[in-house]
Amino acid sequence: MYLNKRLMAILLLLFSTPLVFAKNEVRVIYDKPINEYDTTIEKELRDSGVAEDVAGFINEKYQLSTPLIFKFGSHDGPLYDPAENEILIPYDFVHEVRSRFKKDNYSETGVSIIDATMDAIMHTLFHEFAHALIYNYQLPVIGKEEDAADGLASILLIEFFENGAEIAISAADLFELEDQSIDVLREEDFWGEHSLDIQRFYSTLCYVYGSDALKYAMLKKDAGLSEEKAEICIEDYERLLKIWLNLLTPYLKKKNGH
Repeated sequence: MYLNKRLMAILLLLFSTPLVFAKNEVRVIYDKPINEYDTTIEKELRDSGVAEDVAGFINEKYQLSTPLIFKFGSHDGPLYDPAENEILIPYDFVHEVRSRFKKDNYSETGVSIIDATMDAIMHTLFHEFAHALIYNYQLPVIGKEEDAADGLASILLIEFFENGAEIAISAADLFELEDQSIDVLREEDFWGEHSLDIQRFYSTLCYVYGSDALKYAMLKKDAGLSEEKAEICIEDYERLLKIWLNLLTPYLKKKNGH
């Protein structure tokens, strides 16, 4: 029994052409909100387009070994789940970030509460993306992986996004606000996988200052950087940028077949 020519042509096409749905790209999923707060947060996330901007950047720049999901509305998180290759962001987390900025009257800095919130979420997505890269490509990490993820998040924002440094500053300010809410540090705070919030605040500001000491000279005073520390920030940023670029170059998408 012979296949007709039309069926044969379809089979040849299927076996010779990669299927579109097999692409290893980032997709954004919003779980159905379960209350009024979640509904508001979901709308703000969708309207901002922050997750889609991050996903679009990754899809344009990087070759992923497997599809990656940004899932909003999860119960756990924010975190990277290596078993499912998903980045989970609860609506509650976004609401907490928003409330933190609002409580501190952050809009007085000239950045709206919603913009500051989305800045922090953007930094969080890149932070978790760093964990995904480290896991999937078994990238070497010296020191705390959480610190490495913070560093890459800041670099991607600063180097590739308009106003990316300002976005990183909003994320740094959130770390400072979270630190202010802690009355007493416990023993586990010192041996946890994350650096202290105040350390994350200073590190992120250091990256921003180090990326352009002239443009962000005000951070030297705001963060209380000594002349020696300011110079170290410049050296640290240059070194960190070079390290991450070297690590990620093999996974960049090639353009025009070159």
